[in-house]
Amino acid sequence: MYAHSRSIRSSLASIALLALVALGLAGCSATPHRTAIAPVELLASTPNIEWCGTLALPSEWQDGTPVGGLSDLGWDEDESMLFLVSDRGWLHRARLTFSGSGELRDYEPLDTYPLRAEDGAILAHASSDAEALTLENADDGLRGNTQLIIGFEGAPGSDARWQRFLPSGIASEPARRPAGLSDSDSNGGLESIAMLPGYGLVGGIEQPPKGWPAKMTRLFTLDGSREWRYPLAANANSALTALETLDDDLLALERAYTPPASLVIRLRRVHLADDGSVEITELARLSNGDGWSLDNFEGLTRIGHHRYLMVSDDNFSLMQRTLLTCFAVTEPDTATS
Repeated sequence: MYAHSRSIRSSLASIALLALVALGLAGCSATPHRTAIAPVELLASTPNIEWCGTLALPSEWQDGTPVGGLSDLGWDEDESMLFLVSDRGWLHRARLTFSGSGELRDYEPLDTYPLRAEDGAILAHASSDAEALTLENADDGLRGNTQLIIGFEGAPGSDARWQRFLPSGIASEPARRPAGLSDSDSNGGLESIAMLPGYGLVGGIEQPPKGWPAKMTRLFTLDGSREWRYPLAANANSALTALETLDDDLLALERAYTPPASLVIRLRRVHLADDGSVEITELARLSNGDGWSLDNFEGLTRIGHHRYLMVSDDNFSLMQRTLLTCFAVTEPDTATS
């Protein structure tokens, strides 16, 4: 969720309310509908990114199943299935429809499960803040072999953790609490996980750990063998909200919100070197001040070669939207500092 989201949610409400009015309150429907995060000419202004459609999801389905609070998502290539996790401990599964040209056209909900511990008990509210998701064995050609790796925020050194789950939402092994989370803030912990070739699972902390510089946060392998200092963007309140694989690098999603007006979303290519250095290539900077119709984008998943989905967390607020946006990265396979 937003860093310190409870303190800034009321400020964001006024911006989101204007967006809802402009959209005719279309989000009140119990079905997804196609929308856009910018006019056509603005969408064309990002040379490193091609946009392939946006859906606005309802706050709940007709049977009352909640849709909001989505923090991350993962694509199962073998099953053609989308998984989404909520910061209230829900796991959603869905099918997507794309046009012949690859544009995102529709979202079909399949089922929803509460996340459960190994013994089958539903996770307690205080331990259910799922913020990061990546999938293992989701594109190995073997159906029924997928494992979900979910990262949770929580009090430093306790509920901040990661754990493997079955596609039904039941934990398949004990939780792990790596040293890389021991100094994270309670609402700034493990926000992102990705599988990086050559390094394995890499986690990202949303905001600077205690005692770190204001614009620097930690990336680390979940096995504790490596660590990098990731430079956050210069915007006030910049936060790292998602990571995904981009060739042999990472694609990072950052969000910066500065009340009362500025919401900035950045897509950045991240190259992690063996010597501990980090190189960043800015792929796109989207700002509502420039005409983009944005929300709290927090989740990211790869759905094909250089093709991705990102999702926004509406904080279960009527003033915000759950947006599912498709895009492709078109820039060269290089990174510059």
